[in-house]
Amino acid sequence: MLAILHTSRSADGYLLRGCEARGKSGAQEVARAHGGVCTAADLLAAGMSRPRIAAAVERGAIERLRRGVFADPGLSPAVKRAVHVGGRLACVSAARLHGLRVLHDPDELHVAVDAHATRLRHPDDSSRRLRPSEASAGVRLHWARGGSTGAAWVSLEECLVQMLTCLPELDALCALDSAREWVDWMPERPQLLDDAAFARLLEGVTPSLRLIARRSITGSQAVGETVARERFRAAGVPLRAQVPMPGGYWADLLIGERLIFDVDGEKPHTAPGAFDRDRARIGWLKAVGYAHISYSHRQVLGDWESIDHAVRMLMRRGVHLWGDGRGP
Repeated sequence: MLAILHTSRSADGYLLRGCEARGKSGAQEVARAHGGVCTAADLLAAGMSRPRIAAAVERGAIERLRRGVFADPGLSPAVKRAVHVGGRLACVSAARLHGLRVLHDPDELHVAVDAHATRLRHPDDSSRRLRPSEASAGVRLHWARGGSTGAAWVSLEECLVQMLTCLPELDALCALDSAREWVDWMPERPQLLDDAAFARLLEGVTPSLRLIARRSITGSQAVGETVARERFRAAGVPLRAQVPMPGGYWADLLIGERLIFDVDGEKPHTAPGAFDRDRARIGWLKAVGYAHISYSHRQVLGDWESIDHAVRMLMRRGVHLWGDGRGP
């Protein structure tokens, strides 16, 4: 498993501090102004001489990753390894840097490289050449036709397209759901990928990938919700996601007409007052006629067979339907 964040610094944090650092001539400030990674030309343009650059490397203010390429020492190890290779951190390896939810942590380093790149290196040994066919290095290359943007990791839209292309459908949908997440009761939470950006993404992928991407929704708030929704969908279970309920409540998933299926995370449901609020919500919804079943994220990810059996037993008894043909 790759450690994506070495410190609490985020991608946005680097960019913000970089803007604040403009005009300073320190090597580390120059690196931060370029997103954590800079070239010798960047340092020279900031007024640093070659002896000063060498001294900065010697005292640990910056790290030399490749010939003529330097980094802030606090940069994510995964980003540094991608730059060692000769590219940018990509796909699922870069997902957490963009604030995306990841179903499975990568067992390979995903690196985007220019389509014509030839001087690729091993991520942990810059003296070793990396051949595109070399699988033992634990690197998966993504050949980028557009070339590098100058950043040390791919953009959010690039990252999502790469995940759609490279990963199983469910993994890609977990990331897409998190990028598009926006719910009425949390308007202060910024949407990472708005509707216009999502439309651009759809235009840039193949028809088959477009069909997968269109299964993503804006209402999913956790990996477990995405996994449950997709597994029920694949099994032909009729459901809707994030459905408004009487009393101002919401259902993670509504199976059929009246069976509420919730996916509970430990952190939100152990917050002060959360237990009582949950009991009040469930009690009210049952009182007005809805049936309710819930599981933890851990159970959804690790014991789906038991969940599937339980839901099917309820459906065989018609619990998901209004018996008299009327709603609550």
